Amino acid sequence: MELRNKEILIFGGGSGIGKAIAIKLLSERAKVVIAGRDLEKLKRVKEELCDDNLFFMRADIADVSKHEEYFNNAEQLMGGLSGFVNSAGVSTENIGRGYEPWDITEEEWDYFSSINFKGAYFIMRNEINYLKEKGVRGNILNISSNAPCMDVVGLYGASKQAVIRWTRALGKKYGRYGININGVAPGITFTPFISDYAKDINEEFPRHAIGRIIRPEEIAETVFYLMTKEAEIVCGHTIIADGGDSVAVL
Repeated sequence: MELRNKEILIFGGGSGIGKAIAIKLLSERAKVVIAGRDLEKLKRVKEELCDDNLFFMRADIADVSKHEEYFNNAEQLMGGLSGFVNSAGVSTENIGRGYEPWDITEEEWDYFSSINFKGAYFIMRNEINYLKEKGVRGNILNISSNAPCMDVVGLYGASKQAVIRWTRALGKKYGRYGININGVAPGITFTPFISDYAKDINEEFPRHAIGRIIRPEEIAETVFYLMTKEAEIVCGHTIIADGGDSVAVL
């Protein structure tokens, strides 16, 4: 299989799933810019991978006024820009509490909303505008979560459900321009997000039908497929990649 586009900007590419996606796309001869709020983390990824086709830059998707600047910078670094992976996001676990709405303050709600709702919507909308204006038959890949398949009623579940619905609606609307928009909704994946309750990638995890935690590189393989020429017929869909999560209702 071959990528439809080979100049990819990954928001949230400094760790976890975003980093795994960067590694996979680089192995498929793509040029990649990883972007995130923590510049030192991005530098460490560049030093670790030591790949001439990997670039990095600081970016915060909550700062909507900077989106066009991010796109232009990425285009200059790679000599083109034809695809996006939107993996940036925050979980209420970042503040050491759960997903329920009674576990979050109004200030925290506003902070998370600025990234998971507002940032997620406007980055997708502005990516579509960029590709249309450039006349590029590009790819947009959104990382959501299987949280909407469960009774996760707080901010996290609602925001990830929104991403899935936007992926569907915008994918149907803009596929005619050659803009292929899809998503992946992972189950419990071994990333820093779950460090409080998963210490070993090889430990058993009975909640998943496969009996284990998902590896970031497995999500990256699914992302790769959706960004290939062969997957062009998949448009506006989100693949639920949750290992048969027993508490999810699809």
